[in-house]
Amino acid sequence: MSRPASLAITLLVTLCGTAPGATLQQLSMDEMSKQATSIVRASVSGSYTTVLNSTIYTHYRLQVSETWKGIAPAELMLPGGVANGARQSFPGVPDLTSGSEYVLFLWKSSSTGITHVLGLTQGLYNVSLQADGSALAWRPKIGEMMLDANGRKVADQPVSMKLSDLKGRVRQISGNIGLTK
Repeated sequence: MSRPASLAITLLVTLCGTAPGATLQQLSMDEMSKQATSIVRASVSGSYTTVLNSTIYTHYRLQVSETWKGIAPAELMLPGGVANGARQSFPGVPDLTSGSEYVLFLWKSSSTGITHVLGLTQGLYNVSLQADGSALAWRPKIGEMMLDANGRKVADQPVSMKLSDLKGRVRQISGNIGLTK
């Protein structure tokens, strides 16, 4: 099984357990760039929920403005949401907002065809326009416990960088695979 597949399965099992928190494997920008099947700059244009085996999933429709790697998906799916009067939430799962713009490091399961955010909240960067017209990509410090590749607890740090710098880094690491715009 590939590393992204095993990581996704581990994270989903962690999320679906009864523990009150999640434990995430810390992923570097380079690791996410390599493991992502697609990396896009996109706005959320809407969402809807479905229920599968008693788990609520929120499907987010994407309006992709740039594809930095792979093929741009029309939507992604995350566990949690509101359906039939019930609310489910899972630690570590990001909450996307319609109309907001993001850079998304995505992973598409070859077995289910479902597109997920790689590394959960680690793979989602908010995009904000600055007063000078430049764009900033950022994510807050992640509150869930994080472990390094050797299983040692590590502290997360917030990330903030110029969108152009993030794009350049992804371009350098991913080797310009599927890069448009």
